[in-house]
Parts: sequence; C-alpha cells; structure tokens
Amino acid sequence: MNRDETARRTNIVCAAERVLGSDPAQVWALMADPARVGEWAPLEVVGYMGTELPKSGQIVFLRTRRWRPRSRERRVEVEEWEAGSRYRCEISTEAGSAICFEVFVTPEVTGGAIATRIRLKQRMEVAAAPSALLRRLVSRQLERRLNRIELALRS
Repeated sequence: MNRDETARRTNIVCAAERVLGSDPAQVWALMADPARVGEWAPLEVVGYMGTELPKSGQIVFLRTRRWRPRSRERRVEVEEWEAGSRYRCEISTEAGSAICFEVFVTPEVTGGAIATRIRLKQRMEVAAAPSALLRRLVSRQLERRLNRIELALRS
C-alpha cells in the first residue's frame, strides 16, 4: 500500500453491550466455543490449526455461511485469551487488512441475582470515504449478534 492509499484509510471502532439475566458460565461456554460460533454469528468453523481448545496463538478457519464457498475461509488468530472473561481475535480479510474482534464477559450482580454483561467490540481499517456507513453497518451487526446470543441462551 502506498502513502496515498494509507492516507485515505481510517480505523473504525464499534462496540455493543448488553446485560443478560444468564449465568456467566453459560454465556462464556457459548461465546468461547468455536464449534458454537454459528449460534450467535453468521459464521461456520471450517478447521483448526493446533488443538481445538481456544488459547492465545490458536488459529481457526471460519467462513461466512451465506456468501462464501467452503474453500474461501478466513483465518482467525486468537491474540489474547483470558478464560472465563475475554478474548481478542484477528480476522484476515481479502484486502490484506485485518479485523480485530473482542468479546468481554463480566459477571454482574443486579437486584440480588447474578447476571452477565456482554460486550462485543470490533476494530477495522477501512477506506475513509465509506467509514460512516460502515460504522453504522458494523454497529447493527454487533447488536444482531447480541440478540442471537440472548436467544441462544434462552433455548
């Protein structure tokens, strides 16, 4: 990428957060299991490099179920892993940049009961021109993922 292309790019950061009346252990079990990612995101696990247990350095291959053939998966590397509370992944893109996706699961006491605060955060470098539009789109996607998490935990 030359200097002009770099100057026309910007980072966008979007986050969505919700408190659910669910057990933090159940929420973490859903959010941290690569085999269950399809329950809350439009993704499907294609394969692993290393063990199937998530940890820092773990590489998972995912594909967008609706739009990609099985042969065009994305490489996802777990950059940080704090079992039971948070993780951060870097997702490769065809454009050569990366998407950073973070999950935070925090127990919270509300009205004498234990609930769980879930926070999803996504950071990506994009062309400066459509960044406002992309920010709205990504924010909406994160909200949809929280809706799907809530539904998955109810069933």
